[in-house]
Amino acid sequence: MQKNNRTVELTKNLADVFYNLRSVKNIQILGGCTETGITAEKSMTIRAIPELSSIEKRERFIDFGPAVTLSQMIKIGKANMPAVLYDALESIGTEAVRNMATLGGNICSPGIKHTLWAPLLALNAQIEVRNQNETKFIPFSKFSGVPKSFVMTKIRVPFDEWGIEIFRRVGPSRLINPLSAAFVFLVETQKGIVANIRIAFAGSIVFSSQELENKIIGIKLPIARRDIDTLIQETERVYDEKFSLLQAKPILKIQFLNLLRYALEQLM
Repeated sequence: MQKNNRTVELTKNLADVFYNLRSVKNIQILGGCTETGITAEKSMTIRAIPELSSIEKRERFIDFGPAVTLSQMIKIGKANMPAVLYDALESIGTEAVRNMATLGGNICSPGIKHTLWAPLLALNAQIEVRNQNETKFIPFSKFSGVPKSFVMTKIRVPFDEWGIEIFRRVGPSRLINPLSAAFVFLVETQKGIVANIRIAFAGSIVFSSQELENKIIGIKLPIARRDIDTLIQETERVYDEKFSLLQAKPILKIQFLNLLRYALEQLM
């Protein structure tokens, strides 16, 4: 279809996608088209490709195609995916938006990280990308966009056992703007100590610190108030080192530290 000299092609298989990537300069891949004002002069939508719209659950992970809609993900139920991912999905937009918006679109939307970024980062998700000759997985922590001439074909989310799973969203409801961010806190405990922990905060900035997580692993439970205070101070130091040169909203730091304090208090 054509409007305002912009053309969107409906692709029906990956061969069509690879052909367009090869032959059409700067072509843009679209999902549900819920974003406005970002359509390039020439684009292609992948919504009609069955391989990119599938959900496959295995024993240790679940694979989502990038063209799967958020409503389709919610429909499989909270028992079939990590709880923080499900909670994040339910917080996004209205039902009408979720019926159109896709997982790939939420991940690849430019600018401010959308709601699913933090849970996928905390869960150690992986992005499968393919071209005609190669398939490779990119850890979500290293994902900064689909490489040139490749297409995203799968988002793999591991299943791990977490004793505490917390998702929170800050900022305006049903809207993404510079005040928007998502927070995820995951903890596994064994024999009265913290055995594993993941902390992620993503919006206009992305916070994830293995250094901080390593300092929490091994702490005996219940955690003492003074230890929480020390960890919050250390987190603030790491946050300031990472983002002091960025023009992030100061309220985001306050909200992040408050959320982290609340989450750590669940270990008392």
